[in-house]
Amino acid sequence: MIDWSLVQFPLLHAPLSSGVVISVNADGTEDWRSPKRVQATGSFEKSISVKSIGGDGAGNATHLWMNGNPSKFLQGHNVFGSDDIVSLLYDVFIRIVKQFNLKPTKDELERVRVGDYDLTMVDINYSFLLPSRADVLAFIRALEFKAKTRHGKPSTKGGTLYFGKTSEYWAMKFYCKAEEIQTTRGKLPLEIQDKGIEKWVDNILRVELRLLSKQLKRLNILKVKDLNKLNIKQLFNEYLRKIDMTEQIKLTDEVMLNMPNKLRSTYTLWSEGHDLRSLISKSAYYRHRKDLKEFGINIDLRPESINKSNVIPLVRVLEAQPVEIPYWAFDQGLVHHSAALINS
Repeated sequence: MIDWSLVQFPLLHAPLSSGVVISVNADGTEDWRSPKRVQATGSFEKSISVKSIGGDGAGNATHLWMNGNPSKFLQGHNVFGSDDIVSLLYDVFIRIVKQFNLKPTKDELERVRVGDYDLTMVDINYSFLLPSRADVLAFIRALEFKAKTRHGKPSTKGGTLYFGKTSEYWAMKFYCKAEEIQTTRGKLPLEIQDKGIEKWVDNILRVELRLLSKQLKRLNILKVKDLNKLNIKQLFNEYLRKIDMTEQIKLTDEVMLNMPNKLRSTYTLWSEGHDLRSLISKSAYYRHRKDLKEFGINIDLRPESINKSNVIPLVRVLEAQPVEIPYWAFDQGLVHHSAALINS
């Protein structure tokens, strides 16, 4: 889906009343000035930044700069959405001009409708379904130590893993979507809480690709419409393949998911064939033996076969297609209509 975008809509208009930022030289002369951003308000009070830029020599601005998340602006969330950037941004544009009482010409409306205007940054993200939230977090931790790109090793901040975070060309990040919507910044609006989103994202790994201006130029994506001409998922996968993920990760055993933490280490050692009597105290052994029998596990017996099917290369986790928008999201009006059309 299309996420954060930075564009310049064609729109001749009297500059928005937003104030200016001025840089002054040491001698007191003005170095430069730039209009401040103003916030347009969308669904469920989600906002997007806009400002007037350019000039026609007669006091009018020539473009409306927009920086923000079109999916959140239109839907109130970005858990799922559309790959159709042209339709998304057209709908954003219509809401903005109505809000500020701006009057685009027929030509300007048509240019926005077909995506004939500059694109300078875009985020593309997809969600991947893993067996559990524990696997999402384990995958991210494994990437931190076992994966790399031409950017080098990744960096982490606040539970998010970044590849190329400071790059001027492109970057990728991985995070647990369930944890993000629990933060103040990612919290769902009250009106769409408890409608199924929280449960759906519980074991979702979110992978996000950011393409900046220099990389967009390399790809000859200069206008918004240029991105729509491409296979978005294929483009996304090309960058995903740039990450070296040849190392292995062990996915969580389904039996283990239902166990209390105090039993998991013992169960793991037993399932890998270790002699528990030599590793834990006698009292702990008998206590854990009793507790594990409730899960159908008898640690007095050697496991008949060691299950290694859940030990796989990191890249295998992401080989499956990204998870699609759930059918109930359309029924409950949680998806903007352009996303509904493209997924119908």
